[in-house]
Amino acid sequence: MTGPNLAASLALVDELQRALGRNDRARIVDVVRQLVSRRVPMGAQWQQIAYMAADHGELSLSRQAMTLYVEASGGNPMARYQQAGLLAQGGALHEAYALLETLPDNVPDPAVYAYSRGAAAVFIGKLEEARELLERATKLRPQLGQAWLPLSTLVNFAEEPELAERIVAAEREMRQAPPAAQAPYYHALGKAYADLGEPSLAFAAFAKGAALKKAERPYDRQADRAAAAEAVRGYDADAVAAIASQQSEPTDRTIFVSGLPRSGTTLVDQILTSHSEVSDGAEINRLPMLSREVGSTAYPSLNRHAAANGTATTARLWRHWMDERFPAPGRVVDKSMATSRYLGLAASLLPQAPIVWLKRDPLDCAWSCFRTHFLAGVEWSYDLEDIAFHFRLEDQLLGQWQQILGDRLLVVPYEALTGDPASWTRRILRHCGLAEEPQTFEPHQNERIVTTSSVMQVRQPINRRAVGSAEPYREFLQPFLAAYAS
Repeated sequence: MTGPNLAASLALVDELQRALGRNDRARIVDVVRQLVSRRVPMGAQWQQIAYMAADHGELSLSRQAMTLYVEASGGNPMARYQQAGLLAQGGALHEAYALLETLPDNVPDPAVYAYSRGAAAVFIGKLEEARELLERATKLRPQLGQAWLPLSTLVNFAEEPELAERIVAAEREMRQAPPAAQAPYYHALGKAYADLGEPSLAFAAFAKGAALKKAERPYDRQADRAAAAEAVRGYDADAVAAIASQQSEPTDRTIFVSGLPRSGTTLVDQILTSHSEVSDGAEINRLPMLSREVGSTAYPSLNRHAAANGTATTARLWRHWMDERFPAPGRVVDKSMATSRYLGLAASLLPQAPIVWLKRDPLDCAWSCFRTHFLAGVEWSYDLEDIAFHFRLEDQLLGQWQQILGDRLLVVPYEALTGDPASWTRRILRHCGLAEEPQTFEPHQNERIVTTSSVMQVRQPINRRAVGSAEPYREFLQPFLAAYAS
């Protein structure tokens, strides 16, 4: 590239840097689109640009940039492996899995390849293949904790004595592994001891994994408290109605499912996505992007944004993000974590979007959170007293949102849902404006992709096995109970 073309390309790169400095989403996206359309020779930088586009909700553009990265690499297998990772991040797990199948089984190395493909197989429901791949990964590299974790979800260690012996024996080698590998291993080991009926050993393993995660990602209670306060600042029923009344765009495509992690949100997602009018659902994390667009979650920022830009523009942007993530027609479910912190924006700007909130017994939910290895965004879950602090904030938010939103917010108790699934399924469907369909009463038959830690539970008929799941661990959970009651 020479002459005017080179000068124009360099000018675009310079403009991208300035737009990034201003955090100007619209300009960032526009410049990246121009760079892609011109096929500017960015070499390895295309990978960074691909993730930049994805972070701004532009998944189609992100995929185009990643294709240019692969082309620039000459089709290098490692670049294609990274392309599979981007596809998985964007929810295209079937495509990611298909791409992994085409790669040599030593990219990036035999153990990591087996783990990556095995984990993808879990999410798309290829469970026999997933188990074979994940067992291969743990045999090739016993200290690869990331592989032990999904493998542990596929088995009952009480019925697998040889595998139980292997995971316990792996602890010797795991001590030499980095913390990022140790933490998921100890959560997997905790699952093994729980299956074997050893609550004290199980709790100790989960606690060790949680401590490793807490050291890596400390929780800031004051920041969490401030975010919760900001979420409801300035909102009341009249404020929400005032913004909603300005909306001229259709806003009924999204169904929001909120609630603490491990409270039953994935089950409700599974029920809703069984419906013929609902095409898909996931933890899509677009509400934080909407908050950045508005300026904050608080009502004063929203009111200023609406006055300056109108509400229709923002609704169209939201619809664009939904279309990028869910290209198939039909309604979609957003069950992202921390939705409670963005309900003011969602309820005001998207007034036709139904909102469902899941509640679960606090002790069961706390134990389930503590024993779950979350990848990110739940730093409060690594310490029992931190869990109690966060739960109290969420309880307070629920009470405030119920006052503000009234019947717009349907609260679903997990214990009631699992005790009388037919009645509660009807209530959920009615709240979301969906007619009853037989398949919604058998959500375990829904074969869609599930990428949360509930992936195995929602493949089974609705049951009450998780109700009271914390009881064997009550003595170990006293710090939570004391802090939650204080």
